[in-house]
Amino acid sequence: MNFTRRFAFAFVLLLAATAWGQVTTGLIAATVKDASGAVVPNATVTLTNTDTNVVVRTVKTGGGGEFTAPLLPIGHYSLSVEAGGFQK
Repeated sequence: MNFTRRFAFAFVLLLAATAWGQVTTGLIAATVKDASGAVVPNATVTLTNTDTNVVVRTVKTGGGGEFTAPLLPIGHYSLSVEAGGFQK
C-alpha cells in the first residue's frame, strides 16, 4: 500500500471513530408481561434517570404489551410499571 492509500484509510477510520463518539441519545424498547408470561396492554411505564433521580419519560404499552422510549439521554435508568389489577 502506498502512503496516500494508507493515509486515506487512516483518515476514514478516524472519522468513523469521531462519529461514534457523537452518540448522545439511546432507546429503550421492551414488552411488559405478567408472572404467567401474558402481555400487559395499556400499562404505564415510567423511566427515571437514576443518575439524576429525574423522571424522564412516561409511556403506555400497546395492545401487545410493547413500548418504545426513543431519544433518551445516555445514562442509567430504572423502570416502573403500573397497570390495573397489578401491584407497581
